[in-house]
Amino acid sequence: MADNLEVVVERDAIYANDPRPLRWNVFRTDVSGGNAPAVLLYYGGRWRVGDRSKMTAACTAFARLGFVAIAPEYRLLGEAPWPAPLTDARTAIRAARAKAKSLGISPAHIFLTGYSAGAHLALIASAGVFGPGGADEQYRDQSEAVAAVAAFFPPARIEAQLGAQMGVFDSEMLAAISPITHAGRYPPTILFCGDDDTITPPELSVEIYRAIREKGGIADLRLYSNLIHEFVSLPGMMETTIGDAAAFFRRTSLQKPVFDAALRDLRAWWERLGHGRHHRS
Repeated sequence: MADNLEVVVERDAIYANDPRPLRWNVFRTDVSGGNAPAVLLYYGGRWRVGDRSKMTAACTAFARLGFVAIAPEYRLLGEAPWPAPLTDARTAIRAARAKAKSLGISPAHIFLTGYSAGAHLALIASAGVFGPGGADEQYRDQSEAVAAVAAFFPPARIEAQLGAQMGVFDSEMLAAISPITHAGRYPPTILFCGDDDTITPPELSVEIYRAIREKGGIADLRLYSNLIHEFVSLPGMMETTIGDAAAFFRRTSLQKPVFDAALRDLRAWWERLGHGRHHRS
């Protein structure tokens, strides 16, 4: 897709109504087909501040790469207690699937992207650890499964100090909402972090990456030298990272059969050269 494609934005559409209207912004290009891949983008802000307008640049970049990019709002702590942000993040997935036809998206190709606290929501929502939507939740008949996740500078563990800020004090619940706990449950996941990040240090992303791989999952890791939290606001970094995320989504989902066949051919070529078999998945 070209950078000069016009991106059309539908703002403030209501995607859910309970306990209050929740809105999202939808970004697409004129050439987006009726069965395009979709990506939901969750903003950060320690679950207490921020809004969906923060995702405008990222959504625009994804739209120019052929995705229908959706920035849903979620209730912030202060308006409602935990788990309201996670509840709404999950509802947005079900709503996207329920509205797939009107959105012009493929329900089989829904991806998640999140930044900081939004990355936490994306990871926990994608793990499917809280079961289907409750009897009183909207679109409860819809699956919350997603094809892959891009998590930017995510917290790996929600420990007591951070939990207190969220209003979560129970040790079992802290473990349940810590991404590291669910390493064996994630869809393909790509992680992004600067190695000078003091808010969500790079060790946290490395920890999640290693845990996913040890569980046999698919994960990529991107570390950027000398960059700090929210480095995507720096010149060129939004386009670079969104391009990497989109390429990961294509490799692990959208074009997976083609890529897997090419990988098998590459393995066979190396074996013919006498370099032995590569066993890592």
